[in-house]
Parts: sequence; C-alpha cells; structure tokens
Amino acid sequence: MNPTDPEADDSDVEAGDVPDGRVDLRTGEFDVLVRGVDVDPETRCVHYRSDVDVAAFRFACCDAYFPCFRCHEETTDHDAVPWPRDRFDDPAVLCGVCGETLSPTAYLAAADACPSCGAAFNPGCRAHYDRYFEI
Repeated sequence: MNPTDPEADDSDVEAGDVPDGRVDLRTGEFDVLVRGVDVDPETRCVHYRSDVDVAAFRFACCDAYFPCFRCHEETTDHDAVPWPRDRFDDPAVLCGVCGETLSPTAYLAAADACPSCGAAFNPGCRAHYDRYFEI
C-alpha cells in the first residue's frame, strides 16, 4: 500500500500499514481513511493533539483526508492542492468524533463545532483555511 498513490485500493488498509511512523487509519468505527503521522482514532496527529483537534481535511490533489497540512507534506510526494471552491458542496471535512463528513460550506458555517455531534473543533484552524480550502 502506497499512501501517496491516489489510485491505491484502500479497502484492506489497517492502522500501521505504512512504515516509518506514518499511519493510514480508518477512524474508529468509520470507514473513512485518514492518512498522516501518528494519527489517533479521532484524527489527532503528531502535529496537532489537543482535545479540539478532531477534524481531518480532504485535499483535492490526492482526494485523501489528512489531519493537517503538515501530515500531507510529510506523507506525500506532491504539493498540496486545497479543496476547490466549485466543490464546496462535496464532503471534504471529517469529524473525528462522530465520523460525519461535512462540506466546506457546512464546516465553515459551523462556528467551530461539528453540526452533527457538537464536538468542538480547533478555532486555530481558521488561520490555515487557505491551506485546506480555495478561498
């Protein structure tokens, strides 16, 4: 399994399938693959590990979810491409607490909490919206 290959078959991926501390993880009971470095079941990673770091973001370049832009940088061989504005109604944000996938439109309107389960999202992510979304 190559975590940088967007065409790879992820159907049998288990946590720990990628060497060197990098993890492909199906979050908790949810069937959404999150790629990154030291990712926990609620999508926290080695870079962001607070109680509110429970969102993962889908990048347009590889159509894959990562807990943060740094995980994308460290586990892929290409530059990140933010989610395009013309696809803001498609799922591109994952709540690591309940597994709900949100469109950027819903996520940006959510006021720092999952509209499905109420889990708090890190308000500091606002400083990085341009890395995740074409704004």
